[in-house]
Amino acid sequence: MMTAVAIETEKRTRLRPMRLHEIEALAHIIPETSASQLANRWREQGQGYRELLTAERGGTPVGTVSIAESMRPVRGVHLFALEVADAQRNQGIGTDIVNWVVEEARRRGQQRVYLEVRTDNPARRLYHRLGFRRVGEPFVNAWWRFDDDGTQERIQEESVRMIRRV
Repeated sequence: MMTAVAIETEKRTRLRPMRLHEIEALAHIIPETSASQLANRWREQGQGYRELLTAERGGTPVGTVSIAESMRPVRGVHLFALEVADAQRNQGIGTDIVNWVVEEARRRGQQRVYLEVRTDNPARRLYHRLGFRRVGEPFVNAWWRFDDDGTQERIQEESVRMIRRV
């Protein structure tokens, strides 16, 4: 009986505010990001543009996500920059993160969660399965990528907006 409880505890994903000292370790396990990218997100959090969260299982960081309450382009909670460690993918962590954000929106009295996702990103299927629906036409989403060598690159990608009512 104790073993089953321990296994269940290890599979539970918990979200909490990211800690500054975790940036390097998270950058190491998430191939799409860099320590500079995460440090920029940390700065943006300090400026009030986002809340930067760490997802963990069994006390070990396994991903990140950012959220922000907004009025535009949609009133609600904006879910963005969701990333899961390469070795931890396809284990339900992304689902756990999205469900946590939806519940957090509910706790905050918000009526919607929205996100933007690249049109060719396979995560669109996950969002659709979790109740998000595409709204509007595809658009060009632009953002800055910060690399550890000090360079910055302006990324422009065709994306769609998806919304879920809470």
